[in-house]
Amino acid sequence: MKKNTLLCLITLTVLFSCGGKTTKKRNLDNALFKYAALIRWSDFDNAMRYIKPGDDKSKPSNFELQHLKQFKVSRYKESPISPGNKENEIIQNVEIQLYNIHNNRERVISDRQIWQFDDELKQWFLTSGLPKL
Repeated sequence: MKKNTLLCLITLTVLFSCGGKTTKKRNLDNALFKYAALIRWSDFDNAMRYIKPGDDKSKPSNFELQHLKQFKVSRYKESPISPGNKENEIIQNVEIQLYNIHNNRERVISDRQIWQFDDELKQWFLTSGLPKL
């Protein structure tokens, strides 16, 4: 009986210790998926939710945001993620094809996204800002 109890306790300890990384990975997948959907729909206002509150360095200026709104996204091609320079950081390169709504000219940009996990808020934030034109 004691063996079974000890075995169950060890198994539960191992499962709970692995749970944090699984949740963090699931949060990352969810953040990347939702952010990509917002960019694909050219919803730059709502994409700003993925920039950490108070991070003025990553937040685009009003002029930059208005400039972005002159474009619609026609393709969003993601590369596999890679580890960043810091712990709790990943990098994803994305190729975005856009067209200008005023003159219908297309252009392709490369967006190097840097994402960091905030341990307190248990959320991934985009620290590289919205795509740069």
